[in-house]
Amino acid sequence: MVSLLQIRDLIALYGQADIQLLSEQLNTPAPLIHAMTEKLVSLGKIEQVDISACLTGTSCKGCPESQDCSHFIYKIK
Repeated sequence: MVSLLQIRDLIALYGQADIQLLSEQLNTPAPLIHAMTEKLVSLGKIEQVDISACLTGTSCKGCPESQDCSHFIYKIK
């Protein structure tokens, strides 16, 4: 079973990580990793960063693709 400490340490090792990377590296389902990262955010151990800017440099709202391309990464606080 993956612990919150393992997730925090992996984020520290990479400098930043997303749910997919954490899920693959820890061989754990993405929904569980997502719940655990939310807990770490609420505890103030990591921060969630929205990197959903399109290639045009604007937010997704201005994107001609009109897709939900929100993507979050996590960093140590």
